[in-house]
Amino acid sequence: TGESYYDLYMADRDKQTLSNKKFFSTTVNTPFNESTAVFTKDGNTMYFTRNNFINNEIKTNGDQTVLLKIFKATKDKHGKWGNVQEMPFNSNIHSVAHPALSPDGKYIYFSSDMKGTLGSSDIYRAKILKSGYGKPENLGDRINTSGRESFPFISDDNVLYYSSDGFPGLG
Repeated sequence: TGESYYDLYMADRDKQTLSNKKFFSTTVNTPFNESTAVFTKDGNTMYFTRNNFINNEIKTNGDQTVLLKIFKATKDKHGKWGNVQEMPFNSNIHSVAHPALSPDGKYIYFSSDMKGTLGSSDIYRAKILKSGYGKPENLGDRINTSGRESFPFISDDNVLYYSSDGFPGLG
C-alpha cells in the first residue's frame, strides 16, 4: 500500500509528557509490523504482536493473508533485548495477537481466530508455566460474541477490558 509499518519505540514519561523518544530495538523491530507490547513486572520479558515474519521472510496462509503472531523477547544482563521466540500457540493458519498479562503474571491473554472461536476473533488465555505455556482457553460466550473481540487488557484489580464489535454501542 505504500504506507509505513508499525514499530515499537520507547520514551521517558513525566506525568503527561513524553521525551527522549527512540527506536525500541533492532532485534525486535523488523521491516514489517510490531505492536501491542506488554512487559512482565520485572521488565525483563516482553510479549508483542508481529506479522508472521520469520528469518527475514514474510509468511502467508493459504489465502495469501499475512497473519499475526505473538512473540516473546527477553533482556540480557547488559539490558539488550533478544532471544525473540514465537509463542507455541501461534499458527500459520490463524492469527494470534494483542497480548496482555494478568496482574500476578500467571496468565497471558490474547485475541485469536483459531479453531473453536465463537466469532471473527475471540479472547483466550493460557497459563504461564515454568516449563512453557498451558493450552489456550477460550473465555466463552459471556465475553466472546459472533463479532470480533480484540485488544484485551487486565487491570491491576484483575478486571478484563477489551474491544468488541459484537455488542450494540461503541464497541
